[in-house]
Amino acid sequence: MKEKKVMKKSKYGQYYTIPFTRNRDIVVDFISMGKKTMKVYAIGEIDVTLPLKKIAEYKEEGTKISFTGYIAYVLIQTIIDHPHMQAIKWRKRKMVVFEDVDLFSVVEKEVKGQKVPSQVIIRKANEKSILEITYALWSQKKRKDDSMADKEDDSGTDLLLKMPGFLRRFLMNRIFKNPFLRRQFLGTVGVTSVGMYTKGGGTSIPIAVENLSINIGGIDKKPGYEIKDDGTLNLNRIVPREYLWLTFNIDHTTVDGAPTARFIADFRERLKIAYGLDNMLD
Repeated sequence: MKEKKVMKKSKYGQYYTIPFTRNRDIVVDFISMGKKTMKVYAIGEIDVTLPLKKIAEYKEEGTKISFTGYIAYVLIQTIIDHPHMQAIKWRKRKMVVFEDVDLFSVVEKEVKGQKVPSQVIIRKANEKSILEITYALWSQKKRKDDSMADKEDDSGTDLLLKMPGFLRRFLMNRIFKNPFLRRQFLGTVGVTSVGMYTKGGGTSIPIAVENLSINIGGIDKKPGYEIKDDGTLNLNRIVPREYLWLTFNIDHTTVDGAPTARFIADFRERLKIAYGLDNMLD
């Protein structure tokens, strides 16, 4: 149940207060760490008409798929072919490249009538199917406890929340400089989504702590050329198509522009052709 507003008076007008929770403390800490990274951003639109159509067809047949989960799946599969994209600088002259992909995401859940953020880390997400990633995201969203972290994943976030601010920030800075501890707390790549709360297109540029992350924005309907069954464009017919806004956050410390461009091009092509959705249940 939502707390009742208790109105107070001041010479500047009426007001009421709401709690600044411990969860907000760690969000502030994450933003502080994210500001220390040397990020470059890539923002653009991707035609997602085909994957949305296939996801809708699966839903009609009784199989529900998270669109965010599907995009995360495509991201992970692309990273498998571009492993350097999740490299993390270590000490002075080394970079650590993990073989597995651990996906970090934040979902919103309702606890006692309040919407609160909750993190989920999907370990070895490169071995997970679209449905397994979907279930992992949705199961965390359905939890009713007020923990920010997934109870089944011993990342230690809840322990950090209970520490004094100065000690928490000291430990988080130490964690951030260690690739192995960073993977334990933050995974190796991140996915966030604001698109589910928007109507129409647009995206944001979050202050991300991960070396590589994407922010899923809204979807615009625009006229575009019809795509034939063979994948080529029918320049004689324009039809409504759906375009997803995305923001890529890349740490320029560990990866250069050309490899990043190739990675994004590969990701865009896979998402556009609905990679992984054909015969998914076979």
